[in-house]
Amino acid sequence: MASLFRTLRFRLRRGPGPGGMYASLERNLRAEDRYLFCFFIGLIAGTVMANFWYPSFVEEAGYYLGLLDRNMNLDKGERVQLFYQVLRQRGIEVWIAWLIGLTAYAVPLYCLLTAGIGFSMGFVLSVITVQKGLMGLPVFLMTVMPQGLCYLPLWSILLLWGLQNGRRFRIPAFLLLLFLTALGSACEAWINPFFLKMVL
Repeated sequence: MASLFRTLRFRLRRGPGPGGMYASLERNLRAEDRYLFCFFIGLIAGTVMANFWYPSFVEEAGYYLGLLDRNMNLDKGERVQLFYQVLRQRGIEVWIAWLIGLTAYAVPLYCLLTAGIGFSMGFVLSVITVQKGLMGLPVFLMTVMPQGLCYLPLWSILLLWGLQNGRRFRIPAFLLLLFLTALGSACEAWINPFFLKMVL
């Protein structure tokens, strides 16, 4: 019975039609599990590092919180300038991630990048929590919202695209990524400070 199951499973993976679709979906789910695993490993590592070596990052924590406070009090011209700065930085990051997706090493490199994102989030959350106490979590959530609603689907598209065989440059998908990048940058420049005022 076990041998028959393995044979059927092999045919589902290799055969055309619905079986091939099942195999592709199964591979994608396994790769998504790897992405999630790398993200949480990075999150834990960032949290541990921030808690064990926090005294070494006191100045950086103060600078980061001061930067958030400054961004809430910008005038119109400075806010437009901030938008272009953020858009340029995020645009470069998305372009690099897109180029990585064109390589044969897209999945392992995306795993490393996902771990890096988790590390950054864990580190920043821990540092803000030490600085702000019980208000640390609300402050952290406000620093990543609402632009996170744009960057999460953007990153998900890149990750799923990296899993596909025969990846090609698709103009509609790339334009969607550019739109999400611009929208997320606008949220960082204009909407994010409004949310931060509620908790800072």
